[in-house]
Amino acid sequence: MPDRRLLEDLVAARFAHDERNRLTRPALALYVIRTPEAVTVRCHARLPDDVAEQLRAIAERPRGRPRDWSREYGGYLDTLSKVAPIAAVRAGPLYLCPPNLAGSESCVRLGPDNAALLEGCLEEWIPDAKAGMLMMAVVEEGRAVSLCASVHASAAFHHAGVETALAWRGRGLAGRAVAAWAEQVRALGARPLYGATFDNLASQTVARRIGLTLIGSEFEVELTGL
Repeated sequence: MPDRRLLEDLVAARFAHDERNRLTRPALALYVIRTPEAVTVRCHARLPDDVAEQLRAIAERPRGRPRDWSREYGGYLDTLSKVAPIAAVRAGPLYLCPPNLAGSESCVRLGPDNAALLEGCLEEWIPDAKAGMLMMAVVEEGRAVSLCASVHASAAFHHAGVETALAWRGRGLAGRAVAAWAEQVRALGARPLYGATFDNLASQTVARRIGLTLIGSEFEVELTGL
């Protein structure tokens, strides 16, 4: 399991911070990442200091029994809702892709020269492919039908974004794309991370099926107008 230093490095690589180590991304009021051994909390720079301290206190207090953990989420939302309306909430498991995942064969790396493979199924990703985002895809019948791409990237970590065309879901293609992507990320000397939300059962199934390592959970809240 990762230690606090790894969590700090992960958060620093993913989000922009100010000189006080506070988040500067618009709308993102709170980000919490937790493992069995450690918790790391980041608050937005524009949140009042007393609010930030309340949020940190909620995250760092003893958690008690699992059935009581939902009160922690309620505490975050109650505190933040007094600042501005809640715009979005995201929570879910975070996985590390281990080396040598099976199933990465026959995937294609997409880029400016072959972005047209995304036409017909996954057109929304064409600008990202043309921009050089690290992207691996399963190609069937001359089209990219499932892909995994680095939606957040630094020298230390890449975070996966995954999508499979609707007509091609349920065939194990996403797992192949993730495995191929993770191999490319590790070749760059970075660690490949895969996140899901708790209500996205299909994404969690992909993680279990290909043997990703659960390292913790993420919780984030966005506020309107922040």
